[in-house]
Amino acid sequence: MRVYLAAAALVVVVVGGFWLVLALFFGKPQNGSADAFTRSAICVRNDRALSIDRTDSARFITSGLRTLGLRWNGVRAVALFDDSLSAGSVTRAEARITSSLRSRGVSAAEINRRLLSQDNIALFYVSGSPSQAAQAAIGRCVYLVHFNRIASFFGVYISPHAERPFIPGAQREHEALPTATKRLG
Repeated sequence: MRVYLAAAALVVVVVGGFWLVLALFFGKPQNGSADAFTRSAICVRNDRALSIDRTDSARFITSGLRTLGLRWNGVRAVALFDDSLSAGSVTRAEARITSSLRSRGVSAAEINRRLLSQDNIALFYVSGSPSQAAQAAIGRCVYLVHFNRIASFFGVYISPHAERPFIPGAQREHEALPTATKRLG
């Protein structure tokens, strides 16, 4: 009996120590969305075709949410970045946007074309359904956040960082592999 208890205690110490090492050495106290917001804002400032739209951005500011208004050839969009580690404020903003569009009689398909989201970032096209050129131009400057999903399940946010522009149809490297495998099979 003592051997089993000692083995269980050893397992708890090893797993707990591993979790602590991950948290201390690889965890980031700040949210990856801050990094994504910063990279997105820098990208817009450096891109001559895009401009920052503070008016549209201000319309969507709420607690826990950072917004970035973008313009490209008359197309207006707002990127919504969650300031906390949960996607609560982006989810609430998406619900308000969806509700507002539905109350104006906008179809579900049109809402899906105008409101794109992944993880704790959303991109809303204010001026209507965008063309593919507009999606590519605006999407190349709105960065997604990559979290290690296994570690974040256990409460350890390992190196959240802005990974890839928010271009519709673009897949992250770890998402592309299973799709390619399914096609081969």
